[in-house]
Amino acid sequence: MLFTSLETENLKIKNRLVRSATAESMATKEGFVTDELIELYKKLAEGGVGTIITGYMFVSEDGRASYKMTGISEDKHIDGLRRLVKEVKNAADDVVFVAQLAHAGRQTILGNAIAPSPVKDPYTGVEPREMTKEDIERVIEDFVKAALRAEKAGFDAVQLHAAHGYLLSEFISPHTNRRRDEYGKERAKILLDIFERIREKSRIPVMIKMNACDFVPGGLEVDEAVRIAKLLDDAGFEAIEVSGGMYESIYHNRYNVVSQKVAKSGEAYFKDYAFKIKDAVSIPVMCVGGIRSRKTAEMLLKKVEFVSMSRPLIRDPYLPKKMMSGEVDASDCKSCNLCLAAIFEGKPLGCYAKNRN
Repeated sequence: MLFTSLETENLKIKNRLVRSATAESMATKEGFVTDELIELYKKLAEGGVGTIITGYMFVSEDGRASYKMTGISEDKHIDGLRRLVKEVKNAADDVVFVAQLAHAGRQTILGNAIAPSPVKDPYTGVEPREMTKEDIERVIEDFVKAALRAEKAGFDAVQLHAAHGYLLSEFISPHTNRRRDEYGKERAKILLDIFERIREKSRIPVMIKMNACDFVPGGLEVDEAVRIAKLLDDAGFEAIEVSGGMYESIYHNRYNVVSQKVAKSGEAYFKDYAFKIKDAVSIPVMCVGGIRSRKTAEMLLKKVEFVSMSRPLIRDPYLPKKMMSGEVDASDCKSCNLCLAAIFEGKPLGCYAKNRN
């Protein structure tokens, strides 16, 4: 089933493998696309994955999490993004190319952090400013404008990043959203507002990546995530990618966003959360989290529509073709997380373990 096609509401996807969004740290300081970034995505397209979701693209200047992130915050970014899409489609015209849209919220090292509520992040030491209604309105418009830029650049879809403790994730979490206005009473309101505003101006498919659990005391739990997922399904989102954790999770739980050690947790460590959400929604669900083997992927596809990988495709972007041909049955990625450590040091995305014993 892994290499069978599937049609979502608006997209025809050649197989069930998704390259999950991963920060690349390859853009210029202004957020412009570089040749290095293009080469990364060309290899992924050549490698046979059905869907590629870009790394975090900031929708506004105050939405950057760190340096060298790709920008989609201004019209001046469109030409570079258009060149990126063209090169990827030349490499594989049937790949579905998705732009991930994000705002850092309190999880930034660059200052001027904003968040739904002024809850200090113990991991970074950042205490964000609580957003005003005007701030929220501006951010909604920033996401809408970013989606329109993605459409102009030629992307097939966009994905809202509402996972891992970034701004939209902060809104749906009771730990980081303690507001008493309408954006606190219905924490998913900002997601629905962004979607509705995009729909007023465009028909570009809108996916979402969301936490099913924050893994912090008082944070988002799976039952609430299921309720939110139902709202997103009813609104018309294209698909939901299910993840979990935030920077702060490391102090409370074995999960820390994408840095979980598969050797300790086993493959597909978010599967139970993805399955619970799938039981409640009609739209396609993507399961991510430590998936390494075709055997595990095929097991997951009995319940969800797609499986997402990140680290295995950092190690070898041609893994899908190798799996499809029978050359390999699993990635040899050991989840050492040197790739993640490199990003936090400002180094470009890559497998830094290739030459290690």
